[in-house]
Amino acid sequence: MELLTRTEKLLLQNEKNWELYLSNREEAKPFDFYKDMKPFVDEAKESADAFLELAIPWVNKERPPYLGELQLRQACDNVQMTAVSAFNGKSFYKHFLDHYQSTKYTLTRVRDFLKRKEELM
Repeated sequence: MELLTRTEKLLLQNEKNWELYLSNREEAKPFDFYKDMKPFVDEAKESADAFLELAIPWVNKERPPYLGELQLRQACDNVQMTAVSAFNGKSFYKHFLDHYQSTKYTLTRVRDFLKRKEELM
């Protein structure tokens, strides 16, 4: 199922953002905007846009419990924002952690719902 693939890709991007943030928090490494940051952030945006393209019609049709269009859009906004903030290890830890965990929770709910639905077929 294509939405499941895109959900897992966005979950992976969220993990990459978190790992990059933690590594830059420990030791702020210099980076080149065009070679390092821009491709990383562009990849996050592409993953988020591709996810929303299928996820919004899906959530409006299926109406899974405790998931709505607003949560999906917020998760994608968080992924894009944390992709940018990950390069700054001095970003406020609690703020970054909250966005990371919120995104992980929402995307995991989508993934789990899709997998359960797939198993029933």
